[in-house]
Amino acid sequence: MSTGWLERCGSLIAAGGLIWGVKRATENFTTLANLALPTGGPLELCAIGVLIWLYAKYRRSVVAH
Repeated sequence: MSTGWLERCGSLIAAGGLIWGVKRATENFTTLANLALPTGGPLELCAIGVLIWLYAKYRRSVVAH
């Protein structure tokens, strides 16, 4: 798996988690007092995407001999 592909995949997964989290946070949004941060699924998906992206950046920076 190439490093560029891992970077793209990780950033898309993280973006999907953010989009899902905003959707869940604003489903019943009427006032700022009703805004609740989502727990579980969206945040975990975003964290997995960030970890994949960081791993790809690490792979790009390390030169294996």
